[in-house]
Amino acid sequence: MQPCWTVHNTGDVIAQARQTLTATDYQFWRVCQPVEEIASTADWTTVVATLTRSTGMSRSFITRNLDALYTLDQLPQLRALVEATWVLDMHQLAIIDRAVARAPQGLKGDPFFWATLDTDLVARMTPSRAHQLLPTDKALREVVQSTIRTLQTPADTQPGPADPDQGPVDEDPAPFMRSLPAAEDTLPAGLWIDTLDNGNMRFELTVDQATGTFLSDAITQTARDVDASPAQAMISMLLEGVETTVTCHLYTARDVPGAPVYHPTQGILTEKAAQDLLGMVDSDLNMDEAAHAVTPSYRPTAAIRAFLVGRDWICRWPGCTSTATTGDNDHRINHADGGPTTSANMVMLCRHHHNRKTDVQATYLLDPVTGDVYWHFADGTWAVSQAIGPLAPVEKRWVQTYAQRRGRRDEAAANRALAEEFEAYQARTAPVEKEDADPPVDDDPDPPPF
Repeated sequence: MQPCWTVHNTGDVIAQARQTLTATDYQFWRVCQPVEEIASTADWTTVVATLTRSTGMSRSFITRNLDALYTLDQLPQLRALVEATWVLDMHQLAIIDRAVARAPQGLKGDPFFWATLDTDLVARMTPSRAHQLLPTDKALREVVQSTIRTLQTPADTQPGPADPDQGPVDEDPAPFMRSLPAAEDTLPAGLWIDTLDNGNMRFELTVDQATGTFLSDAITQTARDVDASPAQAMISMLLEGVETTVTCHLYTARDVPGAPVYHPTQGILTEKAAQDLLGMVDSDLNMDEAAHAVTPSYRPTAAIRAFLVGRDWICRWPGCTSTATTGDNDHRINHADGGPTTSANMVMLCRHHHNRKTDVQATYLLDPVTGDVYWHFADGTWAVSQAIGPLAPVEKRWVQTYAQRRGRRDEAAANRALAEEFEAYQARTAPVEKEDADPPVDDDPDPPPF
């Protein structure tokens, strides 16, 4: 069978209806898209008012979808794929747009970033298995986030020089919002306390990524220890002195210089956060060994579980995006029936879907080489869930690519600067074409007869 997405199943009436709806909705928004560049807030307000009049849709909904088309237009390969297959709908395109909006302004002005992102998204949206499940919204965000973090440098987050001669400009708010640096690049560490109308209080804390990652892991572990919500766990840590032991898992390829560092809930870490957290590491686990390790116990060893989390990343049930770190280790062949406790016989499932699998509402087969999970349902249909963690084979092949990207971006920038310099040189040295001089004026009142 040829690789394909489940949404392209010609024998599935619902999938075919989705295709028709996706194509129609996309074409509708192309009709709504302004032809001319919006020059001011007043113009944008008029455009939105006109569309609201004709559609009954809200300003925010209209802006969200038009922004999605704007970003798609910067990604020619992805646009061609979408218009040929309708694999992504407007909601998913908007997910990509909002993720791109978080890129530093210096990166968004670099053609290499857009070309790389275009390639990455098309690669993610190209199936490798028959009946493969579409990437989730979270997976789409992570593709964009990974591209950003493997290309950005500290210089990308620096604001450009201000023009002292330029006064305030009334701009289209959509491009203006896209031009703003990502929130984490602009907000300093700080605590904000707000009293709500009903007397409750809201606390908002902003910290650097390394601190936030470690704090998030501590809250999650405490919530698990005391069987409470994350909010209550944080209160217990602050007011009751509740203590916990936090294990912060980081994944990276030690044999590849410049390889990205992954965290189960944060994805690829920024360079600074990776350095800070790696400096706190007190033990290393060899994932190559863990991939083949076996234990007679029902519970996997710490190394085996770490491998399962790093391979699966999320709950493997179709469509679920629960983080693998909070999930259960499920034996495909039950341990009581002789199933071994090893990665080749286990996947990560959230508690809810673990119970559904135990109730035999669905069964699965696991490919131990690729990590692919083949789900079989009671109605006779099936679907493939591809492992998306950094230890999954499809992801491990990208590590070398990621490690080389910043160098390729610098090379592309240098080539572009050289080309611009050569064009400027040609302009300076090109011969100046002189206009033909006017013919001399004949002042002789008696010209010759010839």
